[in-house]
Parts: sequence; C-alpha cells; structure tokens
Amino acid sequence: MAEDADRRDRLARAKAALEIDASPEARARIKAGYEALCVDLVSAWVLGEKRFESQGQQAEDWIARCYEALHSDEQPDAARIYARFQLGLPRAQYLARLLRARRSAQWRAAARAELRQALQRAETMSREAAAVGRAQIQRFDLSLSRGAYDELVVLYDAVASAVTGGDRPAPPTKRPSSPTLTWFSITAETILALLDALPEETKP
Repeated sequence: MAEDADRRDRLARAKAALEIDASPEARARIKAGYEALCVDLVSAWVLGEKRFESQGQQAEDWIARCYEALHSDEQPDAARIYARFQLGLPRAQYLARLLRARRSAQWRAAARAELRQALQRAETMSREAAAVGRAQIQRFDLSLSRGAYDELVVLYDAVASAVTGGDRPAPPTKRPSSPTLTWFSITAETILALLDALPEETKP
C-alpha cells in the first residue's frame, strides 16, 4: 500500500512538473499520455531498441520525446527545461540549443508563431508611423525566445535578399539579452516587411 501511495505521489509530482508553463492543450496531453510515453521509453531501452552512450544522450532524447509527444505546441526553451526537468540552468541552456539545432518542423512552426505574435504587437503603431513617413526611423524594442529570434534572422535575410533596385529594410539590432530571451530593436518598416513575408501557416 505504501509503495502504491509513493508511486501515485511520484506520478502526480512528475505530471505537475511537466505542466509548468504549459498550454492547456499540453496539460491535456500530459494527463492523457504521460504514462504511455513512460512505458514506451522504458520498453525501448529494455528491448535494446535504443541505448545511449551517456546520460547526456539519454536526457537529450527523452526530453525531445517529451516535447514531441506532450509539448508539441512549443519549442525547446531553457527556462522551461530548467523548471520541468530539475536540471541546472547551464545544462538546460545546452540541451535547449541542442534540441533546437534539430530544426524540427513543429518546433520551427512554434517559433514562427511566436515571431508573428511579437511583430503583430507593434503592427498598429508601425502602420501609424508609416502613414506619417516615419517607418524608417521609428523603432520598437521587442523580445523573443532564442529559437524565434533565429527564425527572425532567417526571415529578414530572405526579405532583404529579395529587394532589388531599392533600399532594404534595416536589420534588427540585437540588445543585451538574458540566457533565454533575445532583445532587439527593429524599425516599423522592417516589422511591416516581415509580417508581409511570414509563411501562411503562421498567419491567423
């Protein structure tokens, strides 16, 4: 009985940790699918289908599986990994970079959605600046996760390289940032150009 109670308590605490800063959809997936994911991960190890040369490799793989199965609507983020998986912040930052380097389609989609939301927060003021001829000089300070900032850089390069015979919009200017967030300054003109160029999948 005591073992059953301990098991239930450990299960509840693990689910609560995974639910930290998670969306309602992710919380529902955790409640419904956490036990099945655990069985899948351990069974693959027992059967020798997937073995690891180090604990670091195992942590990377298992955290990636958690993101794919439970947190599929977000990208790997150091702050959330730190909070959910009881890892030190430097280790969490390393794993977040490693996982983002996989460039998973779902993580990139989450990053682009975050980018769109950040740009849209300044869209109205950007259009007002453009209406009075201040789009090239009016700047906004915004912040993004590391993965979303990577998408910003890729999108800006694509927009800027497509401009021929005219002035390219000014590039974003990186500001002093935190380990998990990138702050930058960006002109109204660039915001509007990037919003026009965002992939259709990230538009409402």
